[in-house]
Amino acid sequence: MAEENSSELRQRTRALTEELKSKIRAEELETLEHRVMAVVEHNRRSTSKRPVEFIKRSTASRSLRIAM
Repeated sequence: MAEENSSELRQRTRALTEELKSKIRAEELETLEHRVMAVVEHNRRSTSKRPVEFIKRSTASRSLRIAM
């Protein structure tokens, strides 16, 4: 059932994409594609970081100790 839904969704998405492409100017489409690629790249960089990389440490803060 999930495979059928996925296949149906893929077909609908493809048809909608083709319809939109036929109604939009090439310059607008190219601009949109660049914007989407920029967002995808930003998200890829954000999700590829380890959780510790999101923590900004102040110079006044004590170092963290990890017990092993």
